[in-house]
Amino acid sequence: MEETPESRADAMYRADRTCQELGIRIDSVAEGRATAHLRLPPAMVNGHGTAHGGYLFLLADVAFAYACNTRGATTVAQAAQVVFLRPASAGDELVAEAVERSRFGTNGIYDVAVRRTDGTVIAEFRGQSRSLPR
Repeated sequence: MEETPESRADAMYRADRTCQELGIRIDSVAEGRATAHLRLPPAMVNGHGTAHGGYLFLLADVAFAYACNTRGATTVAQAAQVVFLRPASAGDELVAEAVERSRFGTNGIYDVAVRRTDGTVIAEFRGQSRSLPR
């Protein structure tokens, strides 16, 4: 059976206890792209009443991970950074959309926008990937 981005994502998700436990869903994948979704629960809100930045980073990192693993090689994060632009609140529906910007050798660069479902951008993330030897 031929592997596809979808079959690779399905296999990753079956082993991804973090996404399963936290309620993060993978909405779509294609070569170099992935979309992840989360309804922000009250447990992910910090002492200021807004989404804890670590959870926003996690959601973006999930979309990044699924996007950079769509071609078959096991690929991991080499580096990542996030810029928080607006707060999110408990109950917000958040979508992280990852897009491959460049691939060169075993390296890649991906941008991820985290938005509310109304389109408001909450955070921008850039990840650098490295494919591991087989």
